[in-house]
Amino acid sequence: MAQKAKHKPVPGSTYSGRDVPVTPGLAAGVGKGSIPKRLLSMAANGDGADYQHPLWRLSLLDREYEGAWSWRMIDGETTERIVAFLSEMERLSWKEIRGQITGGQRRRGSKHKHVPVDHLAPDARSRFDQLQLDEFDEMFRFRLSGPERLWGVISDEVPRVFYPIWWDPEHKICPGKDRE
Repeated sequence: MAQKAKHKPVPGSTYSGRDVPVTPGLAAGVGKGSIPKRLLSMAANGDGADYQHPLWRLSLLDREYEGAWSWRMIDGETTERIVAFLSEMERLSWKEIRGQITGGQRRRGSKHKHVPVDHLAPDARSRFDQLQLDEFDEMFRFRLSGPERLWGVISDEVPRVFYPIWWDPEHKICPGKDRE
């Protein structure tokens, strides 16, 4: 059986029929090793990346998906809240973002965090594969409020760039307790 070719974005390539601006860390790709990509990146770059502010790129938005986490289903008010949230996050460093805690005394956890792709719901894993993002072994999710999540991937270059992919208003991409 032929092995599936890894999708490695390169400058000038197309992604789902649209041009994709590619940053150096994304173009280089990251293999799936036994050490999570975020830990390898921190070790290679020291603590500097953790203390920098995030950047956002929209080139990987999954605008074609029609389902529980479709961008087509959001209204102007929701878009405004997402933009306001990202504006607030831009003022923080990645370390401060990952350090935010949610929940009461009994059930405290990271508000924003990395989640391995294999922890996603089967439909989300399938869609992730269709998008040919298999060079990433984990996603990063921002929790906005209650069940609302913004899912994407983080590039390996410094400063880190978050590429939103899905808006999950009902917490269906990784239902139940998100596992670290």
